[in-house]
Amino acid sequence: MKPSRWALLLAALLSLWNVWGYDLWAPDEPYFAEGAREMVADGRWAVPHVNGVVTTDKPPLFFWIIALLSLPSGHVSSLTARLPSALAALGAVALTVRMGRRLSGERAGALAGLVLATTHLHWDKSRSAQIDALLGFLILAALSLFAEWRAGGAHGRRAGLLFWLCLALAVLAKGPVGLLLPLGIALVTLALDRRLVDWRRFAPFTGPLLFAAIVAGWMAAATLGGAGEYSVWEAFRRHVLERALFGMHHVQPPWYYLKVLPVQLLPWSGLLPGALLLAWRRRRDADDRFLLVFFLFVVVFFSLSTEKRDLYVLPACPAFALLVARFATALEGEKGAPAPGVPRRLWLTLPQAAVGTVLAVTGVVLPILAARFEGGLVTAAAALGAALFVAGAIAFGTALAARPVRALVVTGLGVAAACLVAVTALYPALNPRNSARAFA
Repeated sequence: MKPSRWALLLAALLSLWNVWGYDLWAPDEPYFAEGAREMVADGRWAVPHVNGVVTTDKPPLFFWIIALLSLPSGHVSSLTARLPSALAALGAVALTVRMGRRLSGERAGALAGLVLATTHLHWDKSRSAQIDALLGFLILAALSLFAEWRAGGAHGRRAGLLFWLCLALAVLAKGPVGLLLPLGIALVTLALDRRLVDWRRFAPFTGPLLFAAIVAGWMAAATLGGAGEYSVWEAFRRHVLERALFGMHHVQPPWYYLKVLPVQLLPWSGLLPGALLLAWRRRRDADDRFLLVFFLFVVVFFSLSTEKRDLYVLPACPAFALLVARFATALEGEKGAPAPGVPRRLWLTLPQAAVGTVLAVTGVVLPILAARFEGGLVTAAAALGAALFVAGAIAFGTALAARPVRALVVTGLGVAAACLVAVTALYPALNPRNSARAFA
């Protein structure tokens, strides 16, 4: 079996295993599940409503998908609420593998899929009943079409129509950010290519018309179906303009992502500087230039907003995984020697050794911290601690090896094992403390 297929199988296991084994946890998961449950119960599908009150917080696509998956059983469960995110995250891994294979070959594609599947932010949101995994998949699907057309491998009008369809669905998932991110990345990339004039071959009229028809169609249905309770303008003003300019619940400084990315990109965050440095040195290469724009545009875009959450930058994770995979394969080179211009191997070995140390120390400390609790939590923490210690020791040991790709593969498998232990043992043990079932 090809390595890329093994990466997809592992990604499916990480996203889907035991998503049914614990309740929906506050604050976000019960909100989306209840909105979908009420759609199934009362048949009012035009606009989301929670506790009988029309909500302008989010567009309806995520609620619709949960509700559709719940129709056969007639009720929303942990499985049906989380399944849209799990499938979207798996689709994102598949698209990342495909893009990596096209850019750098089979080995880099499989490695990129493994890196994405085991990146903490992606893995965590792949198992959460939250919109962001779906948004990230739709943005990546649009940019994959754009990248293939840009490289001459796709028919412009067909790819352009599908690009705008993905943008429309992304807007129905989470509002204007679903338009601004992929469109901004595509146009900045073409501008740096000095090919902006080529945009006229990428469905410049029919694509936006398709986008407008889908989004405007839902807006009209929401206005009519909301029985006067839903205002498109009010939703845009409150949840887009005011959030971006003044913040609402999560006001953060411009440097916020410099603090959270090192944690959210674990266990690979230490490789980001070397991967960015290599892409910058090779920025004359069209693929490296595109990946640089892809990653940096998302981070800068949300850094400029007053409202910030760590999960907002989830759409940048596929670009991050591809940059890391290209960095590792370039370090190894064709015959075990780095290609010209590649940063020294220390850019990989030192960060991975540091990450391995952190994971191993966490594995030792976690059971000690859990000792003040009783029952299954101590046992679960001990199991996860052992898995983290082993994963950290593996990461530390393989970081010093002369085979960067193999080192990352072994590290990824160790981290994947720790993730599976966490969702099998620790999450169910934490469920009595995190579940709102008794209150609800």
